Amino acid sequence: MQPVLGAPLFVEYKEVTVTDPLRQGDVIEAVDENATKWQRHLLILTADCDFANDKNQGRVTCVPLLTQDEYILEFQIPRLCEKVIKKCVEALQMILSKADGPHISAERLREWPLEQAPADIVSALHLEMAASQSAEKLIDAIRKVSLPTGNLDHAVQRLVSASVDVPNGKSLGNAKRDVVSALRSHYANPPGDALFLSAIAPAVQDGYFVYLRHLEQVRQQDIALAPTHSPTSYRRLARLNDRFIHAVSQQFASVFMAIGLPNDYEEMREIHSELLGERYK
Repeated sequence: MQPVLGAPLFVEYKEVTVTDPLRQGDVIEAVDENATKWQRHLLILTADCDFANDKNQGRVTCVPLLTQDEYILEFQIPRLCEKVIKKCVEALQMILSKADGPHISAERLREWPLEQAPADIVSALHLEMAASQSAEKLIDAIRKVSLPTGNLDHAVQRLVSASVDVPNGKSLGNAKRDVVSALRSHYANPPGDALFLSAIAPAVQDGYFVYLRHLEQVRQQDIALAPTHSPTSYRRLARLNDRFIHAVSQQFASVFMAIGLPNDYEEMREIHSELLGERYK
């Protein structure tokens, strides 16, 4: 999206000079153009006091900065696809049950569409015409959303198409609106392990998600702060503004400090809550 002419361009980073020491919130970029998405752009989490007092022993802890397309493809598209697959599998099992067809496990119904064409699967099931047409649409929908793709546009198109074909499917317009709405919701309200940033450096402004559950460690000596002839693995690009550094640090702490409590405890807590409610009926 292009900024409005005349409007100030908001960015979450600030530029640094070669004399600025390496610090928490610095954005670094892999020198290797073939680096994976988990290593291409990294955000440094090592605390400033650890750098200042050399407590990090020369190791720099980072988290990846994924492009918005990479993040959505990795974490959001699969969640939406799973809903479609589950609905299709349940509908297929219902069709087979009503037709006195073979009992096929849900796991197998997920796998089969990736092995054979929908028409071949329906033929093998020996269903009557009406049932076979419905089954073929469901099998095709499972196939569409299960096939891997590295392109977000293709993934969205397949998901929309499959959402039309499921039982009580939506119209094309409504399906597209609902899929897009679900994806957009993660910008303002991402899960606790992610945070959206519109820009991370002067030439890197296409929208990114900090993903806090994947840690990378880089040797401090492998990060170049200025142009150099020495071999390095990363170069520093910029530093996040203080408010965003603090937000990421706080969110990172909350992800790894959360302590799960046993189900028995939660059930007992619910009992006490209900007893309190009974007191005031």
